[in-house]
Amino acid sequence: MKKADIIAGLLGLALSFYIIVQSGKFPEDHVLLLGPSFFPRILAGLMVVMSTVLIIKALLGKSAPTAEKLYIKDPGIQRSIITLIATVIYLLLLKRVGFIVDTIVYLMFLMYLLKLRDYLKMVLVAVGVTFAVYYVFKVALNIALPLGFWG
Repeated sequence: MKKADIIAGLLGLALSFYIIVQSGKFPEDHVLLLGPSFFPRILAGLMVVMSTVLIIKALLGKSAPTAEKLYIKDPGIQRSIITLIATVIYLLLLKRVGFIVDTIVYLMFLMYLLKLRDYLKMVLVAVGVTFAVYYVFKVALNIALPLGFWG
């Protein structure tokens, strides 16, 4: 497990530094001085710390000796893979279809995948959450979300 922990730690560090560099390209906020790069950099900094701890534990021989095997036929693993694929599709369609339609369909699909079968609740929650997020971004934060073929 030592070798896997070192590799995972190094990948975590590489990803963290990539996020830090890319977030440096975000526009600055001259009013609050936090800007859009603040939160990604906080998360990347925490990931640097955790990746470093993982590497140090591996080098000191304090890694877990074995890990549980993942079985692709496990329903939880299958749902995770389907969720990942659905998220990639959601992101690819976001600009074309628009935030509102894409998000409603995405949320309803995830609820169905998690075995919620009350369709009225699915529609109400998906529409409610989507419009609440849209309202916060559009009105409160003054950030335009993609409208797709609607706009």
